[in-house]
Amino acid sequence: MTSHLTKNEQEHQLPQASKLEIKVFDEQGCFPFKGKDLSSKHVYEIHDETLRTPLEKAEVFEQLLDVPSKCELWIVPVTTETSALTQSLKEEKTSALFHLLSSIKDKMQFDQTFIIVEDDAAAAICSQLKELGYTFTEKTEKELEQVQVEF
Repeated sequence: MTSHLTKNEQEHQLPQASKLEIKVFDEQGCFPFKGKDLSSKHVYEIHDETLRTPLEKAEVFEQLLDVPSKCELWIVPVTTETSALTQSLKEEKTSALFHLLSSIKDKMQFDQTFIIVEDDAAAAICSQLKELGYTFTEKTEKELEQVQVEF
């Protein structure tokens, strides 16, 4: 079957659907990872610890939608002690900013973001995350089972 679209019509077609499926968890108190079979998958918690502007972060996130393999991005709202969050940050300037915040607030709400990838696609996804400037750490099943929606 041949296409009868003009060049202008072809340029304005909708882009292909992303291979990244985004899931947001908003049921207070639920444990999203409990009971999930992740035996053939890698789960990475991703952070954008750069000092990019919100607009720059949005542009980078849009590039993340172009992942080469099918995977899931889970967004889980959580509450944690601000000092614990500060200790987990690797970027020095970002850590200093949150350290200042910890002198004002004891607890902080934020979204934990996880990318769930099939074993055979993990290397390609990790490469793309690095390219985009994300910081990421692989999570164990035990760590994931403790993640609880709290806001």
